Amino acid sequence: MAADEKQVSALIRRHEQVKRWEGSDTNLEPPSPKKNRTKVQFQDGCVFLAACSSGDKEEVEKLLQRGADINTANVDGLTALHQACIDDNLEMVEFLVEKGADVDVCDNEGWTPLHATASCAFTEIARYLINHNANVAAVNNDGDLPIDIAENDEMENLLQEEMNKR
Repeated sequence: MAADEKQVSALIRRHEQVKRWEGSDTNLEPPSPKKNRTKVQFQDGCVFLAACSSGDKEEVEKLLQRGADINTANVDGLTALHQACIDDNLEMVEFLVEKGADVDVCDNEGWTPLHATASCAFTEIARYLINHNANVAAVNNDGDLPIDIAENDEMENLLQEEMNKR
């Protein structure tokens, strides 16, 4: 077969292929999108915890004004205050405590924000919580006080001094 004949044959096959495609389901118009799309909505508690985790104090303030529970917790019982302590976010810890967060709230394992802070060795946050009446003698579900899970000497000393005062 000569080169010209091959080209003509290829064009004919391509033309037939296009005709088959035009009659197939693949060539049909996609269904039109729904006019009333369902919006994803999150529970207020989830939005509140996310705003706190991101450090968005303005959004947190709006949510509180709309009635959000400052002590709302996730499935593990962690509140925004617990998370701010774990994240070493003193600014959010101060904000939440000033807005009325419970400094002795417990998660599902009985950990208070002070337990979380002690285990992360964030002494400045621990000092702040203690100055706002956090219970240094709180016992978690394993029977541990914050001092029992303290990660460094400075934290142990701070907690021991406070326990001696009380």
